[in-house]
Amino acid sequence: MLVTAMMTAGCSGSAEPGADSHAGAPSTSAPASPSASPTSAFCLDLTPFQVGVVVYRGDLADAVHSQQLDVKDLRQRAAVIAHMGEEMQASAPPDIAKQFRTVLGAIRRSSSNLKPHSQLRDAVTPVFNEKVNPSFEAVNEYDCGAEDK
Repeated sequence: MLVTAMMTAGCSGSAEPGADSHAGAPSTSAPASPSASPTSAFCLDLTPFQVGVVVYRGDLADAVHSQQLDVKDLRQRAAVIAHMGEEMQASAPPDIAKQFRTVLGAIRRSSSNLKPHSQLRDAVTPVFNEKVNPSFEAVNEYDCGAEDK
C-alpha cells in the first residue's frame, strides 16, 4: 500500500523554463502527503543517481577524446546506475517519470553496446543525442522538494 501511495503522489520538483513538464494544474491533494517529500524512495536516491549518470556520460565523452574505451569499467558503472534506477523507478514523481525512464533506457542501451571490440559510437549515441539530451538535463536538474523550501 505504501508503494502505491508513493507511486501516486511522488515528490515535487522544479522544472527548467521551457521544459515539457506535462502541463497541468498543480496537485490539489492534501498538503501533508507524506510521499510528496524529499524523503520518498525516489528522492532519497536521486542525487547519487544524478552523480552516477553525470560520471558515466563524462567517462564516455573522455573515451571519445582519447579513443580508448574501458568496456569493463563502463559496464560496471552502467550496471550500478541501472540497478539504482530500477529501484527508484516505481516511486518516480509523475512530473519527471517519463524523462527518468528515458534516461534509464538510454543507459541500458549504451551499456548493452559495450562489448569487446565494439565501436565507441555504439555506446555513446544512446546517451548523447538530440532525442535524449533534454531528458538527461531534466533528470540532472530535478530537485525533490525544492518548491517546499
